[in-house]
Amino acid sequence: MTSKPVTPESANLHERAGVALLRLVETTQSRLPDLGDIAREMDEPLSRVSEIYATAQCLLVSVIEQSMTILIDSCTRAVVQVDPDDPMGQCQALIEAYLTWVTQHPSQFRLMSDQRLLDVARFESLRRYQDSINELAGRMMYRAQAQGQLHPKEDVPALVLTSRCFVYGVARMIVDGRLCDFSGGNNAMEAAQNITRDYIRRVARGSQPR
Repeated sequence: MTSKPVTPESANLHERAGVALLRLVETTQSRLPDLGDIAREMDEPLSRVSEIYATAQCLLVSVIEQSMTILIDSCTRAVVQVDPDDPMGQCQALIEAYLTWVTQHPSQFRLMSDQRLLDVARFESLRRYQDSINELAGRMMYRAQAQGQLHPKEDVPALVLTSRCFVYGVARMIVDGRLCDFSGGNNAMEAAQNITRDYIRRVARGSQPR
């Protein structure tokens, strides 16, 4: 289930529809508005919006896919800037890039994390973005293991899952505005970076042979 191709003539409408959707979801709390709601929010005829999107869910998937493209690009750029001989440093860069994206796209993060609105796993176009981040993290951790930064018997898939849970928790605290309350700071991203560095240090130290 996809939207129709966005032509140059409809690009502005596409952008406005995405903004309207995000604004409505913020106010409706876990209820996906229909196309009529979105058209009214845009002050556009429903017929014009439905020329591009068959349903509100098509629009939602398009908005999330666009945001995840930015996420993947940001994560890739962050990782390649770190010495490839320091895979745990690359893991830290990956986490920080993800959390930076969360601070810049809080509404999109909320949408992705609320299965009542969107089950990302059901849409291959979205799932492949999510899978690519998990696979990247796994590859870096296996390299860290091969280079002695993690214990030879470390369960890497389990560590990737643990790290995903950690990152989700920090991201949730960022969008809820609670991270600074717990960290005692005033800048959420600065607090997130400090927490991430501490997490990476503890993972690496805890994985060393005793």
